[in-house]
Amino acid sequence: MADKSISYAYKLLGIRDYFKNELYEKVKGKFGELEAEKAVEYMASNGYIDDKKTTYNYVRSKLSAGYGPYYISNKLYLKGVDIDISFIEEICIKENISMEEHILKYSKRYIKKDSDDPYKDYIKCINFLKNKGYSPALVMQVIKKEDFII
Repeated sequence: MADKSISYAYKLLGIRDYFKNELYEKVKGKFGELEAEKAVEYMASNGYIDDKKTTYNYVRSKLSAGYGPYYISNKLYLKGVDIDISFIEEICIKENISMEEHILKYSKRYIKKDSDDPYKDYIKCINFLKNKGYSPALVMQVIKKEDFII
């Protein structure tokens, strides 16, 4: 039975990278706890799963998609990985991903110069970007720098 759980783990890892916790839960759901432990241990010992590498790739992917550090940190926490916001910011710098550019892109979508109620647009923009995982302080800093406020 252990061979089947390992084969299943190979199949899952062939589709996408998994964190140890995620892989364990997937295999456990199909084969039970003991088999899941064996499969995850086998995958980890042979270098098929690496939480550090998977975390880095996940963060890079989400940053490129326009998500902020708080959103990413929360999603990783739900996956069983606890990282600091500074680690995400380091990846931003290393991968040359600008959070300010994403904030600016989204804020242009919400805040219009000829709007009837610029304050309402401003609040909608801040709420949207807060839900995307950006710090309200950073959002306000970028918006003020761009001089959207009339």
